[in-house]
Amino acid sequence: MNKSGFTLLEVMVALLIIATSFIVLLHSRNQSVIAADYARRTTIATLLASEKMSEMEQGGVHETGEDAGNFSEDYPEFTWRTTVSDTVYEHIKEIRVEVLWGEGQGQRSLYLVNHIKGKE
Repeated sequence: MNKSGFTLLEVMVALLIIATSFIVLLHSRNQSVIAADYARRTTIATLLASEKMSEMEQGGVHETGEDAGNFSEDYPEFTWRTTVSDTVYEHIKEIRVEVLWGEGQGQRSLYLVNHIKGKE
């Protein structure tokens, strides 16, 4: 008797291989989505930090200190903090602009630092 077909064991092994491959591909896709979202938010944060730094440079820096705020309704998930401090050089100020997004353990940030001549 010569019956052709697959045994139950062969079918189960094939399903195991397919399921494992599917899980690996799904995980890979999820990691790609997470990486793309992080890249998008980092790009936006970099542009917002650069814009805030330009505002500070154009407005002139008088005093040392800190300030904080948000980017209005356009970017509600992003906030900023600025720090102006003295340097060892007379009339030169250090400006640090930090942009933050996310909450709790998932909070991320980036910052730009520049040195400019302060108003006398």
